[in-house]
Amino acid sequence: MKVILRKAFPDDYEQIAFVHYKAWLETYTGLLPESFLKNRTLESSINIFKNNLCSNTVVAIVEGKIIGFCGWGPLRNNSFEENFGEIHGILLTRLL
Repeated sequence: MKVILRKAFPDDYEQIAFVHYKAWLETYTGLLPESFLKNRTLESSINIFKNNLCSNTVVAIVEGKIIGFCGWGPLRNNSFEENFGEIHGILLTRLL
């Protein structure tokens, strides 16, 4: 299996949103209350990434499909100096 890593393009937002949605369900089912997970929908993930795809996002591709992503940027709070950053999200789906 060959994994390709590349910078995310704006048109990738739907596939990234699907990975976000699917990875949350795969990872947190049984760990978080079902009522909480029911509120997470593919549409809500699409809305997150449609207009807010970070320019610092890399996608992982297998057989032409995005199976994971990592986005990073500046700290979302000001608890450190300005030269610090953080990973905003790193998610992978299961390969079955």
